[in-house]
Amino acid sequence: MLYQEKHRPQLHFTPKENWMNDPNGLVYYEGEYHLFYQYNPHGNDHANMNWGHATSTDLYHWEEHGVALAPDELGTIFSGSAVVDKNNTSGLFESDSGGLVAIFTHDGASQQQSIAYSEDKGRTWIKYEGNPVLPNTEIKDFRDPKVSWHEESKQWVMVLACGDHIQFYGSPNLIDWTYLSSFGKEYPSYIGVWECPDLLYLPVENNSKKEWILIVSINADGPNGGSAVYYFTGTFDGKEFHPNETPQDELKWADAGKDFYAAVSWDNTEDTYWVGWMNNWQYAGVVPVSPWRSAMSLARKLSLFEKDGSLLLKQEAITADNSREEVSYKDETVHPGKPESYEISDTAQVDLQVSTASASTKWSVQLVTDQDEAFRLELDYKEDAYTFYRTDGLVDFSADFPKEIKGSLHGMDVQNLKVIIDRSSAEVFLNDGLTVSTNLIYPEGTVTKLEISTVNETLQLDTVTWTKLHSIWK
Repeated sequence: MLYQEKHRPQLHFTPKENWMNDPNGLVYYEGEYHLFYQYNPHGNDHANMNWGHATSTDLYHWEEHGVALAPDELGTIFSGSAVVDKNNTSGLFESDSGGLVAIFTHDGASQQQSIAYSEDKGRTWIKYEGNPVLPNTEIKDFRDPKVSWHEESKQWVMVLACGDHIQFYGSPNLIDWTYLSSFGKEYPSYIGVWECPDLLYLPVENNSKKEWILIVSINADGPNGGSAVYYFTGTFDGKEFHPNETPQDELKWADAGKDFYAAVSWDNTEDTYWVGWMNNWQYAGVVPVSPWRSAMSLARKLSLFEKDGSLLLKQEAITADNSREEVSYKDETVHPGKPESYEISDTAQVDLQVSTASASTKWSVQLVTDQDEAFRLELDYKEDAYTFYRTDGLVDFSADFPKEIKGSLHGMDVQNLKVIIDRSSAEVFLNDGLTVSTNLIYPEGTVTKLEISTVNETLQLDTVTWTKLHSIWK
C-alpha cells in the first residue's frame, strides 16, 4: 500500500511514486500553500525533470496534484520560483487582479529563464509564448531563479545562481529583465556550484528592525561533506547586496546536518517560511527506498537572532497536528552512568528543557528501536560540539553516507532541544532553532524508546516532553 512502505515518511511530504528533488515555485495564494518540486514522472532516478505539484492549507498536510510543468522544445524544467502578480504587472491576465506566475530554468542547449502563468490557482499553466525571457548562451550554470517584489525600488528582483556567484536582475513586469549586479566571486571557490539562491528580509528577534539575508545552496563541500545550505546577512538596496561577512569569515550554515539542501521560501506570506530537500547529492540516487525517492524537510518559520554583534538564522519547525498526544515529565534528574528511559513512538516530537548543566557536561539523547538499534545525539560542552551517530540500520548503500555527523554549538549552552523523529529522519533543533541538524536514518526496526544519558556530570531537566505526531497521510 502506498505511504505504508518501510521507511516511508509519515510527517514529511513525499510524492506517491518516483524521484523528487529541489522545492520549486513556493507561493501562498487564496488559502493554499503551493509546493512545486523537481520531479521525474517516469522513474526513481534524477532524469526527465518536470515540476510536480502539491498544496496545503497548513504547511503540514499535503495533497499531491501531479505534473504542473513538463519539458518542451526549449528543454527540461529545472528549479525556479512563483509569485502572485497581484497587480497584473505582466499583462498576462484578463483580470487586473492578476494571478500566479512561475519563473523557471529551461535546461536545453543552454540554461535559460522562462515563465508560465496560471489563472486557476496553479492547477494548469500556460507557458509564455516569448520564452525564454532571460536568454543565455555563455554561462554553463545559469539557473534557479528566485523572484520577489522589492517594494522600495518598485520592481521584481531575480536572484540567479551562476556557477561560482550570484547575479541580480530587475524587471517591471516579469518579462523584460535588466542586469543589476553580481555577488560572490570574491569569496573562496568550492568544489561544487552555487545553486538555489534566495533573498529574504527577516525580522530580528527582540528588535524592531529587519535585515536582509542571502541564501546559497552549494553542491559540494558542506560541513559534513556533499551538498548543504549557507547564508550571508547584509543590506540590499534594490541593486546590490552588501554582506556583513567578509571572505575570511567562517561560513554560516543554515543546517549543519547531512541532509538539508536547496531550501527556498514561500512568496506572499506575512511571516517567512521555507522548506528544503531532505537528501544529499552524494547518495541521493541510491538511498534504500522505493517506489518513491526523497522527501522534503518540515516547513520552518524563519527569523534572525542577534548574538555578540552577529546575526544568526533561527528556524522553527511547523508541526500543525491537531490530534497530537503529549506526555510530559517534570524535574527529571539524570545521573552519570544511569540513563533515563521513556517509551515513545516512531513519529514523535521530543522536547527537553535544560535546567542545569556545567561547562564540562557531556550528555546525549538516544533513539532506540525494537531491534536494539540506536541513533544518538551527543552534546559536549567542553568541546563546544555535538555529534549525531547513525551507525545502526542501513548504512552501507554508499561510502558517502557518514555514520558520524558533527556540528558546533557556537559557544552556547543548550537551553532546550527538540528532535522530530520520522521513520527515516531526525531533525534536531537546539536553542529554539539557532542550531539545526537534519539527518536521514534507515533503521531495520521501529523507534520505541528515548534514552537520556550523561557521562560525567549530573544533568537536571525542567521538563521532558514527547508528543506523538500522527501520519499526515491518514
